[in-house]
Amino acid sequence: MSPAFRAGSFALPAARAARAASLAALLALAGCGGDDGKGGAVEPAAPVKTADASINPATDPALNWGGTSPHDTPPLDPLIEQADAIVRKADPGFDRFDVGHFVGDLDRDGRNDVVIEYGIGEEGAMRHVAKRVRLLLAREDGLQLQPDQTDVFADCPQVRGIRDGRLWVDGLEACMLPFPRTLGYYAFEWDGKALRRVVEQTPEERVIAQLQAMREALQAGRDSDLAAHLRPGPTAAGKNAAEPEAVFADAQRRRAFIDTVGMLSHVQLSRIDEHRRFASVTRRDGAAPGERALQIDLAPDGAMLEVVDDSYVVDATAMLQWPQSGGAGYRMNFRLIEGELYLADHEEHDVGD
Repeated sequence: MSPAFRAGSFALPAARAARAASLAALLALAGCGGDDGKGGAVEPAAPVKTADASINPATDPALNWGGTSPHDTPPLDPLIEQADAIVRKADPGFDRFDVGHFVGDLDRDGRNDVVIEYGIGEEGAMRHVAKRVRLLLAREDGLQLQPDQTDVFADCPQVRGIRDGRLWVDGLEACMLPFPRTLGYYAFEWDGKALRRVVEQTPEERVIAQLQAMREALQAGRDSDLAAHLRPGPTAAGKNAAEPEAVFADAQRRRAFIDTVGMLSHVQLSRIDEHRRFASVTRRDGAAPGERALQIDLAPDGAMLEVVDDSYVVDATAMLQWPQSGGAGYRMNFRLIEGELYLADHEEHDVGD
């Protein structure tokens, strides 16, 4: 999967965003307007600097990632260039389809390693039919390519990155689908010879883990960690980013969320049907006695979400609710997208609803 795309999303990377911004500036100076050639306006993803007449388009890389000069590709990190050269010797056609690079310390030796994920398919195919994941570990004399690790992934792998000495990977239902669903969430560690799976979560387990992480952040007063979860979906920082909902500015609601998630975390989910899971617990004491409940839908209606110009697959929805004093209740609805929970809506409701 190329850095230009995320599983289930169309997102411009920094290089393409800069290219679009530069193109918009040039068109404006030429009096051509903001048309993208397909009847739509070109929306720069970053502020456009005023063009200088002294800039030579043939030598300025920021203006030439569209292929108008020898500078037709963005510069790569030297470590990634080295990794590409090594993998190309082992698989000359590795970059025929989409390629993703991920840099981080995977073997915990203090040096950055590289993981390359790329598509494979038949000659002349329009879309890759599978993926391959190759590891290059940093050594004294440079990067060393490790044996192919693709077989350790049960599903189509979508690498998310290297964090805390672990490789984080989503398992997608298929590599060929334009918007595949996520079947599982995994983390792998390097044991000296191969990748070893150390974390495995189903979508419903991921929902609960995300709610628990939000609860812990609230308890610790790390409200900034919650900002991303209180938006409708993934968005890049900038003028188009939605402001996070001020759900937890209310101290009583904050306490109720902490208590509800804490109580439900110890309750086993039951099956309503093939796709829906449910857990509840009833509190008979305190200021707001009544039922706390969590319902997870693994095949929600409206499984695609449009946020600004991006499209995302909604892998699950979750409804969390609790009673309030005065006979009312409160409900929060979340979407699970790319392994993260995002707030769809929240509201007070009658307990009988």
